[in-house]
Amino acid sequence: MAEAPSEELCDEEQDEEEEPEDSSFQEYMNAFSAKDAVLEPSIIKTFERYVDLGGSADHGIRALCKSYVGLPHMINLMMEWLRLAGYKRYELQNIVEDHLKLLIVRNFDPKKADLIFTEEGSSQMPPWLEDMIGFPSWRDLFHQLAEQYPDCLMLKFTIKLIADAGYQGHPSSSTSTITHLPDSFATLVRKTLKQIAKCSSSALHEKLAELTQSVCHSQHTYFYLQAMLQSLSQGHGTVENFRVWLSQEMQNEVRKRKHDVTSITLHLNGMGSHDKLFEALTAMLSRGALNPADITILYRQFANDSGLEESKRPAATNPHISPAATNLHIPRLLELLVQALFKPSSAINPDHKEKYLYILAYAVSVYDQEEGPNREELEATKKAIETAHMICSRASDSHAELQVEVPTLFDCIRYPAVSMGVLLWVEHTLTDTTFFEVAAESSPLYLALLDEVARCHKLQHPFVLAILKKLIERSYPMLEVNVQLELKKSLVDHLVQLFSCGHVLPVVDYIEKCFKMETLDHSLVRHFVSEVLNIIEPPYSRDFVSYFLPLVQDQNVGGTLQTADSSDVVSAFLGECSKKSKKKRDKK
Repeated sequence: MAEAPSEELCDEEQDEEEEPEDSSFQEYMNAFSAKDAVLEPSIIKTFERYVDLGGSADHGIRALCKSYVGLPHMINLMMEWLRLAGYKRYELQNIVEDHLKLLIVRNFDPKKADLIFTEEGSSQMPPWLEDMIGFPSWRDLFHQLAEQYPDCLMLKFTIKLIADAGYQGHPSSSTSTITHLPDSFATLVRKTLKQIAKCSSSALHEKLAELTQSVCHSQHTYFYLQAMLQSLSQGHGTVENFRVWLSQEMQNEVRKRKHDVTSITLHLNGMGSHDKLFEALTAMLSRGALNPADITILYRQFANDSGLEESKRPAATNPHISPAATNLHIPRLLELLVQALFKPSSAINPDHKEKYLYILAYAVSVYDQEEGPNREELEATKKAIETAHMICSRASDSHAELQVEVPTLFDCIRYPAVSMGVLLWVEHTLTDTTFFEVAAESSPLYLALLDEVARCHKLQHPFVLAILKKLIERSYPMLEVNVQLELKKSLVDHLVQLFSCGHVLPVVDYIEKCFKMETLDHSLVRHFVSEVLNIIEPPYSRDFVSYFLPLVQDQNVGGTLQTADSSDVVSAFLGECSKKSKKKRDKK
């Protein structure tokens, strides 16, 4: 007797009979037959379209059931087992995310990704996309993919979405991707500028680094920022000072990266209308070197109507009014002029020295007014620069000359341009390999010049600190060990002097780093701590305590300065810090 066909076989035959013969349904059936298709976010809409076209709902459901594997659920189960085995939840999450990102990068298809925006309903953003950009790890992935596939519409949209959501400042932000989106890049720049204008001095370096990374990406991004800053040039006071400072900071950063933006800078400053001046400045700034021919052109342009006696005016003086003084307010030009006049190894043709002196004096003392350039300080500034230049030149040949001229040099140092030149001269003189062999006894005079610069010019404190750091970190094999120690002790004294002039945190931070890295003898750190404790008094800022307290608490430093009756400055400082800490705890 023949066996009746099984129910399962009948179902399969029935399915085959019910399967639509129209090939238009094949695409849907392929979608339903994909592994875990039922878990796809868009499967409901796909299934509805399939039914609307006349497809069999029963057949589609069976296809979805057969294709179900449950991989996500298996992964979750495996994760739970691993958690019970001792893994931390965040460790498991990182493992899964890293593997998923690896698979996505390996199999990403930009054409398929763009279908999200080209198919029906593309005006609506997928909800899963908005959820993903909320996590830094997935934002990293989108930026990585955007760099590999810059033409992908889906990725461009996602990067713009990330920027609009306010994640531009996050470490995952990629400059190379966001610079292709003008609106997002403009938002990023405006946001960073606001942060720089409001941030504290301690956070300024970090914010400047963020802005530099963005705007120095290409000529276009650099030009955009400078044009934006130029649009603020109608401002006054603080706004104008901020604009000029930030513009010059970006010029310096670009120069450090070996990019030449001289032409952009000069055009934005409106120098394009002065052909000769533009050509002369472009030639010198692009090469990073001055030359008499171009300096002569500058001299003829700016010596016009300057109040010089008729006999001292150049014969080829132009009859028109001199260009704006701001055309010379270029940091790199000032650096080159200072180097030419004060660097010991520099040699200027005596026939052109007057022109170098005049251009530097004009650049640092003359400013524009509605009625024309204000030159009230020009002659006094030029005389101070010339006097200092002559003193430094003579002292370079004979160090004994300096002792007689120190009072005069102190008077000249009141001018910022002179003080910068003196700093350059002192640095090159003291770092010369032969100086301490032939003129070590003259070093206190040179270091006294650093103290005077620190006293007169707050903005030049970082330059003074840089010179002192370079001298402290140098080795002096030509000197005996005890002489080296005395020399470095005197350098530490000058650090204390710089500290007393207001450059507090950078100095203490440097000493603390030297102490941690053991690059400075403990006796010198102890000397620094002792000297500082003798000139400070409460209240102390939180930042200062965070840098200085570890030095005082160390037994090899502060411990040796304490007395048995606790009447010393170390105990007083520790007691004050303890009181402050107790007050904070009581408030909480």
